[in-house]
This record gives sequence, C-alpha cells and structure tokens, in this order.
Amino acid sequence: MQYRGKSIEIIGKRQMFDKTFCWIHILENDVFKQVMIDEIEDYHSNLDALSYARYVSIAARIQGEIAQKRLLAPYESSLTPLPHQILVLEKVMQGLQTRYLLADEVGMGKTIEAGLVLKEKKLRGEVKRVLLIVPKSAMLQWQSELREHFCENFHIYDSSFINSMAKTFASFDAEDELNFWKQHNQIIVSSDALKPLTVRDGWSQKRVDEYNKYRLEAVLEAEFDMVIIDEAHKMGGATAQVSRYVMADALCNSVPNVLLLSATPHRGKSDHFRRVLQLIDPDTFTGDGMPSIAEIQPYVMRSEKRFALDYDGKKLFQQRETQRLNVLTEKWEFAKQHQLYEDVTEYVKKSFENALDMNSYAKGLVMVMFQKLASSSTAAVLSAMRNRYKRLQEGEDPDELEEYGEQDSLRYSDFEEEGLMAAEMDVVYNAGIAFNEIDELGKLIRKAEEVMRIEKDAKMVALLDKIYQLRSDPSEENLKVLVFTEFRGTQEYLIESLKDAGLDCVGINGSMSLTARKNALQRFKDDVPVMVATDAAGESLNMQFCHIVINYDLPWNPMALEQRIGRIDRIGQSHKVVAINMLTDNSVDSRIYNTIMSKLDTIMDELGIDKTSDVLDSTIEMKHLNQLYLQSLLDPRQFEKDSKKWLNEIKDKLRNYRSTEHALPSISEKEITKTAASEVKYSPLPIWLEDLMDLHCINVKGFYDKMLNGLTLYHLPDGNLGAIFDSKWEEDNPAAIHITLQHPIIQHIIRDIDGGIGREIPVIQSLSGEERPGYLTLWKVTGKNDNETKVCYSAQYISDNGRVFAPYGQTLWDMLVKRKAQFKGIGFMASDPTITENAQLQKNLYSVFLKIESEIQSGIAAKLDKKRHVMDVAEIRIRRIGIENIRQGKLKKLQEQRDLFENNLSHAYNVVPDVKHILTVRING
Repeated sequence: MQYRGKSIEIIGKRQMFDKTFCWIHILENDVFKQVMIDEIEDYHSNLDALSYARYVSIAARIQGEIAQKRLLAPYESSLTPLPHQILVLEKVMQGLQTRYLLADEVGMGKTIEAGLVLKEKKLRGEVKRVLLIVPKSAMLQWQSELREHFCENFHIYDSSFINSMAKTFASFDAEDELNFWKQHNQIIVSSDALKPLTVRDGWSQKRVDEYNKYRLEAVLEAEFDMVIIDEAHKMGGATAQVSRYVMADALCNSVPNVLLLSATPHRGKSDHFRRVLQLIDPDTFTGDGMPSIAEIQPYVMRSEKRFALDYDGKKLFQQRETQRLNVLTEKWEFAKQHQLYEDVTEYVKKSFENALDMNSYAKGLVMVMFQKLASSSTAAVLSAMRNRYKRLQEGEDPDELEEYGEQDSLRYSDFEEEGLMAAEMDVVYNAGIAFNEIDELGKLIRKAEEVMRIEKDAKMVALLDKIYQLRSDPSEENLKVLVFTEFRGTQEYLIESLKDAGLDCVGINGSMSLTARKNALQRFKDDVPVMVATDAAGESLNMQFCHIVINYDLPWNPMALEQRIGRIDRIGQSHKVVAINMLTDNSVDSRIYNTIMSKLDTIMDELGIDKTSDVLDSTIEMKHLNQLYLQSLLDPRQFEKDSKKWLNEIKDKLRNYRSTEHALPSISEKEITKTAASEVKYSPLPIWLEDLMDLHCINVKGFYDKMLNGLTLYHLPDGNLGAIFDSKWEEDNPAAIHITLQHPIIQHIIRDIDGGIGREIPVIQSLSGEERPGYLTLWKVTGKNDNETKVCYSAQYISDNGRVFAPYGQTLWDMLVKRKAQFKGIGFMASDPTITENAQLQKNLYSVFLKIESEIQSGIAAKLDKKRHVMDVAEIRIRRIGIENIRQGKLKKLQEQRDLFENNLSHAYNVVPDVKHILTVRING
C-alpha cells in the first residue's frame, strides 16, 4: 500500500459522518498519520495480475533468504569473496569481540576481508562510525575499493584538510567545543596526519598542544565504533614512546572493534611484535620474547597462498616467470645513442658533484631524475634537458622538480635529504668543480636531437621485436601486453612509436582521473593489444586479463617492481605470469641490476622466501638502496664494497625473518573449503534482484533494454540507470552500478511489501490446469526482544474447502519466483478478510513463531555472557587511556550502558510476536 508515493501499512480504520479514514504507518520515515482512505493506493497499479504476484513473491523470497543467512556481507559486495576470505569473516564474527590481526600473505586480499567485516557489522547494526588509518599513498585506493566493492563511502581527511578544519573550528566561540571528526561517520586518515607531536623545531608547547588537540585528542572524543589500521607493523615502533604507537595504543584502547592488517607483523623482532599484539589485548601480550602460537591463536589469522583455492576448489595462484631482455646499444647502428648516454652520465656526475658542493638537495634530486631518464629513453631526457636549458636561460629556478612533469612516477619520498647529500655517503667527488652548465646542456640537446633524427631507439626496436614475437604464437591470438615506464615523457614516446609501427595502444598515468583510467583500462581489455602505464597509474587498477608485463625501465626498489607485476599476478589470473625486464648495457644500470635484483633473488631462493611476499618491504630501507644507486654512478669502486656489505645485512635480516615466520598461526588447508564461497557465487539472489528491478521498472511506467554483456539499461521516470546484477560482469561494465540488496530502489521495494496486502488481490490461472483451486498466502512472522529480532517468511496454501497445506504453499511460491512461471494472469478481485480467519492457518503461523521464540531464547545466556565480557574488557582498556577527561567521559558512558543493560535483563526472555499478511493470490486450477 502507498500514500502519496510512500510505502505504508494500515494500522486501523474508522468511519464517521459517512467518511472512512485510516491510521497509517509510513515505513520510510517511521511516521504515524491519520488520512482519508481515498488517498491510499495499491502499488500494483501498472502491473498485471501475474507480474504483481511475482513482484511480491520475489521480494518476500529475497527477504526470507537473507533472514536465514549466517553472513550477509558476501551477498552485499560487488565481488564474490574467495573461500579463505569467507572463512576469515566467519571466524571474526564468531569471536567474543572483534579485535583481530589479519596477517594474510600479500596478495590474499586483506582489504576485501576488512571490507567484509566492516559491511557485516554495519548490516547487523553493530557499528556506525568507522575510522580507517592507512598509509598516505593508499588513501585513494582504499576509498575507491570500499565504494566499488561494498557501497561504503569514506571521506578522506588528509593533512591539508585537517589543518584547514583545525583553523576554522579553533576560531568558533562556542560554549560546547565543536569536533570536526564527528562530521562524518566513515573517515580515512593517514597515520602521519594523525600521530601526536611531542616537540617540533620552532614551536612552543602551546602550539604543540593545539596541534594535538585537533588530531588524536579530538578523534578519541569522536566516539568511533571501529578502527581499522592498514600496515599495522608500522605502528609497533622501536619503543612504546614512538608517536605512531602512542596514537595506535590510545585509539585501540578507546574503541571496541579493532582490525589490524599486516602481512609481516613480527618483522623478526619479538618486542616489536608484542607491541603490535598489545594493541589488540594489552594484558595477554605483556612480557618478553616471541609469544607462543597458543597465545596468538585467538587473535591472529593468517591465510597462505599455498592453501588458497578458487570457487571451484582449484589452486588460486599461477606460476610466474621472470625474463631478462638485454638491449645492446654498443652496436654500430646505435653508436650515437650509446655515446649520448655516456655524455649525459658525465654531465649528471658533474652537476651532482656541484650539488654536493652547494649542499643543494633539490638539484641533487633533479640529477637523479636525469640519470634515470637517460636510461629510459632519449625522447624523455631530451625533453627534460630542453626544459632545464630554457629555465637556466630565463633565470628561473631549474631545480623545481614539479616543472619536469615526472614527479608522479618517481618515488622521491624514499630519498631522504641527509642520505642524498654527502653526510652519510662515502663518495669520492671533486669539490668545487666548475663548468658552464648552459653550454654543456646546449651540446647535449644538439646531440640528442641528432640521435632522434638519424638513429632508431635501441630499446624501442627491442620492445617491438619482443611484442611481435609474443604475438606470433598461434595460441596467443588476443595477447595483451602491459608496458611499464617510470616517466611520462617515455610513455608519450612509446605510445607514438607503437602506433607508428601499427600497434594500437592506450596509456594511463597519474595525471588522469580514476574515471579516465578505468575507461582506458576498458579499451585495453576490449580492443587494444598494448597498454603503456606509469607506476602511479598502475597502483589502483587490476588487469588479470593480461599475463605479460614488460618493464621498459626499472625502478631500483624491488617492491616497486613487484607492485608492477602485481597488477596482473592477482587472484583471477588464469595464465602463467611472464615479467620481462629490459636492461641496456650501460654500466650504472647493469651494476645495480646485477647486485640488487639478481643477487637478492638468489638469496631469497636460498632461504626459501616467496618473492611476492612483502617481507622485502620490511627489510629493505630505501635510503640505503638509493645511496647504492648514487655510488654506482659517482664512485663505482666504493659501490662494489658497499653493495657486498648491504647484501650481507639484507641476508641476515631475511634469515631472521625466516626464523620467526613460524610465530604466526596459519589457517590450515582443511579449514578452507569452497562450500561457503560456492553458496555466494551460485546464489540465486542476483537473478531475483534483476527480476524484481525489471518488474519495478514496468510498475513505474518505465522500460528497459537487456545487453549481451550482463548490462541492463533502465529508463525510469526520474532518470536512466545502467545496472549489473552479477559481479562477473563488472570488468565488462566498469561504469555500471552493481545492484545489491542495499541499493535504495531495492530497499524501497522491500519496504513496499512490508505494508501488507491491498484492497485487491491478483487472480492467476495454471497453464497446465493441474494446480488445485484455492489461495496462496505469504506471511512475515517476527519474534523480537530487547537485543535481537528474528524473521521468517512463511507460505500457506488454503484450499477452497478450507484445508491448509504449508508444503504446497511453498511449492506455489517457488513456482512464482521462477522466471518461467507456469501461470497466466487473469485480473484482480476484492480481497476477502475471512480467508485469513482459518483456525488451521493461525495454528501454523503460531508454530512458526514458537520456533523463532525457541531460537532466540536458546542463545540468550551465551549472548548475555558475551555482552558482560565485552563491557568488562572495554573498561580495562578505557582505564589505560592517558588523557584524564577523555578517560572519565568514556567510563561514564560505559557505566550508563552497563546500567541500562542490567536493567533490561529481566525482559530478555520476553519475545514479542508480530505477523504481517504480505500477499494473497487466487489460484484458478
């Protein structure tokens, strides 16, 4: 039933002075109102009898299915969770409280697991306000994945936003302090933006206190229900006084639900590992030494790749092969190109030594970029040299990195100023070296222009040869090749050169919006054989449909290289992954590759460590790695000595990691089964939702078009909508909306059926003539106490002679839900309230309620014990909060909750029944 377009239920009717009016309950906003009966409408006005019967039957079936599910989140995401991910969700939700460390190996989908837990707890009404703490570089990716996969919108609070809000709110003259952390219920923030300060150069203590007031202190007062910390190993710190640990400890003590995510939480150090675990439970993990498996087991879950299965029970990850493609520039046809590289390297050395002499960090960074550009492509280094030459001539600052347009690809955050300059480097260089840089650049530019004019690019020739060789394989007719470069200048050159050679290609880089990147990705998937990407662009896109990645130039961070390959070596990849590393025969790059890549791989093979593990991220400090790169350029003899020392240190760290890896309890192979994932993957819910949406479209006088790729275009009175109903079509339709149970239209439809039957009921005819004449009725039976609500949808068939058959009612309901319903619509007839007065019907419905009541009451004792335990543990945590006023405020609030809970205990076993008549259908045999 509807009133002015809103779903209602009629509470009662009354007639006075020849007028009939009703008391109604508007379901959308929970408002009660008295209206004239003429204003109430049946909501089937544009549906025929059979369509209307199916419309309500399908909506009720969806509600009934969901009411019986142990887990809801897997059905609400735009992807099908894998067996190990559903197992993690089950384990988390079965715990006494949600405080866990998810320590899956890298690539196993910890982000998806965290999203599932978050969604499940929201659907159950257990959390509302969520704070997500992630590395700054991952904020956008987290925001995008939670929105796309779980329809959860998070607001990003970066440093500039926090600074701006702090200034604004500090200026308010209000009796009650305003807290901008309460403005949104779901927030993403970086740990660096949130961590407190103790001192800062040039700042008074008052300014430091003011800074902290609007960060950690304000967050603690904002009453979040849940905190999720990504890369939680970074919170452990060297001591308990490190600001990141202070922040994490205060937050985890003040919030009931905590998820920590890290593939390498122990990092080979027992004291560090204990501090991370204390964020979950401070009492259990006091003491020294590595905690035992028995201690850790209740709090830590780790899924390993070797046990990972797909939906069909097959191993999840494919084999990987790495190839080295040597590019020889010393050949006669590339002689000028080879000499240009040597000349640019000499120019970079002089300029870098000049930067060391001047202690110019900015110029040092630019020279690092120039050296890398020279290894990448002549086109890229020529563009940069022209830019610098022009700025030097015009008297502008030539050392502003942003002016070169390459800063999004280079990871200069890994370069520390003191490490880039000579203070921590044992480098031989000529202090006070003098040279005319403008003249030098002019000569180099002319040489580079000559190379571009008369010689082919050696790397470009090798790339084309390799791509054509790969595509010549008859089994690789639709081969896709992903090419990575660090530089936009090289990217533009590659795209132009590949197109000139007859290969269509598309590019993505960090300057493009996420929508533009997705559109480019769609073209790559559908039509284009080659994509050229920069590192910044590849971070948020997955390309399992491609299994060949070519690294045109190499970042000297093994994890950056791994992240490139990780774009295609992902869950869902069906081919062996092949990574091809292109390497020119110049001394700087060769020295680095042979030391960093080859020898490091050998060490990891010796120790049996998976190269895809992010253990490297835990053992390699980029400052030292970048120092080696500079030494390879400036002082090759010192490089040989220091590289051996560095490799020995890394080997010791990796050996230490290997010896402590067993400290993490892993989910066993026998626990991971495909059953739960198969239930989700092969659930009929997507089909029912699609049918329901189609019928709704007709009912609101719209129309729809079905596409072959799973897309349905709905033309509705209030706008058009492109929708998919199964996550398997998501890659084919990146711009479409995935319709799930939480979509507003679906929620509106479901509220409609809760309003009960209208004044008319549909009449349908059996096509076979075999069905018995009578009435199919659908009922929503509810049992509710102060802590829990259980719902069951029941079908009851009433024959014309008054007999009631529940099993036959279920059969008829199933037939109406199916797409090929075995009925035809006849029309509508006036509803007959006497039908529902049947004594056997009422007895059947009472039996349904008794079952619900029994289920609720049987679990009350365990739930009450769990609630008390959670409150006791929460009090212990809150008493550890160091800020007095926040601690006292939270203790007061907890006591109020405890008092209310204890006062309501006497009513816990009182289960209140409710029965709603959802549908009556007249069946003509």
